[in-house]
Amino acid sequence: MSLEQLQLDPYLLAQMYDQPIIPEAVKAAPATEKALPKVKYLGENQKNILLLIQNESEAYLNEELFNLLTNILNACKLGMQDVALVNAATYPGLTLADYKTAVPVRQCIIFAVTPGSIGLPPMQTYQLETHEQLPVLYSDGLQLIATDKNLKGRLWMGLKQLFGI
Repeated sequence: MSLEQLQLDPYLLAQMYDQPIIPEAVKAAPATEKALPKVKYLGENQKNILLLIQNESEAYLNEELFNLLTNILNACKLGMQDVALVNAATYPGLTLADYKTAVPVRQCIIFAVTPGSIGLPPMQTYQLETHEQLPVLYSDGLQLIATDKNLKGRLWMGLKQLFGI
């Protein structure tokens, strides 16, 4: 029997070649950018420092916590004119990369926003890490820091490292 007389069952051929023999040029679907909302923040962001908080009950912070934050910034020789304070509760689903696109940022401090909720892996508190090409410091919430002197000290050590104080 010669090869010219060989007949193969179409079912058998279909089983042998489950992919095209000659590959087609695969065209990727155009990436659609998600429309980012205009991120509102408190401060003037002159030094491009992003402060992320999580506060479902208020727009930003109550007076007591705002005073604590300004005292922390003053200790770092910064003021509200230097930072962008963003309430992450207002923008569910945004990642750190999204914030970086929406707000000019060179450094970031995260106060009690769950890292996973902004697209980051688990983070150690008060340890400087780099994410999205940004130095990021993850901290407990201001409410907790206000009541614990040990946590204030740990935050201060992290801030000294972040800002080179």
